[in-house]
Amino acid sequence: MSFSNKVTSTRFVVLVLISIAMIVADLQFRAFNPIRPYLTWLVTPIQVVVSMPQKVLSWADMRLESREGLVVKNEELNQELLMLRGQLQRLNSLKAENVRLRELLDASQRVDEKIVMSEVIGFDQNAYSHRILIDKGFSTGAYVGQPVLDATGVLGQVVETSAYTSRVLLIADASHFVPVQIARTGFRSVLRGTGDLKKLELMSVPHTADIQKGDILTTSGLDERFPVGYPVGVVRGVQHIPGKAYADVDVVPLAQLGRSRHVMLIERSEREEP
Repeated sequence: MSFSNKVTSTRFVVLVLISIAMIVADLQFRAFNPIRPYLTWLVTPIQVVVSMPQKVLSWADMRLESREGLVVKNEELNQELLMLRGQLQRLNSLKAENVRLRELLDASQRVDEKIVMSEVIGFDQNAYSHRILIDKGFSTGAYVGQPVLDATGVLGQVVETSAYTSRVLLIADASHFVPVQIARTGFRSVLRGTGDLKKLELMSVPHTADIQKGDILTTSGLDERFPVGYPVGVVRGVQHIPGKAYADVDVVPLAQLGRSRHVMLIERSEREEP
């Protein structure tokens, strides 16, 4: 054994003996009680350093669990928000439908003829034809040529029937014509569809005719199909082009073409059975 190793062993033995003597003295004579508070100041940094890794690990675990909990809670809240938005959309849809039904009910009370309520269940996909499918057929009294209205105006007429459904040609179809008159002056003409759901054309209007923007057009009853006095459209503009025999009168339909869900079928008592 080398000299350095012997010195180290001797020091270790001495330290052990001193430690034992200090422990015995403290236990038997409370020798270190006066200085014990000061010794804790020396030990505290060591305790802090020793406990720091454990505290860091505990803090990290807590933060990780907290983050995972927040992620899960956020997902749950997003799902709940999505469900609530879906319910809100449904409520808004029901509210809008309720408003439409009230408008239709008010309009039906202003109709003198017998009416049958119906619901739109389909639209033709043909870009050159504007027709809708309703849930009433000849089994419930629907017939070809029967006028159809919505809550705001004339929608069209029935052109085809089956037992439980019927097809309605909208007034915007290019093949549809409605005899009308201007409510303000009584001027009579024929309103033709243009193939555009937002535009109708008043035919054969002389340049001298008293017609203005905002005039309301109603059915004249001359075709003995549409009853007299139902609103059809409103004049959007009048153009007098030099060289043309007639004025160009642009009319906007009052009925919600392509958007109405509930409609009325008008049955005139004097109609001829098909």
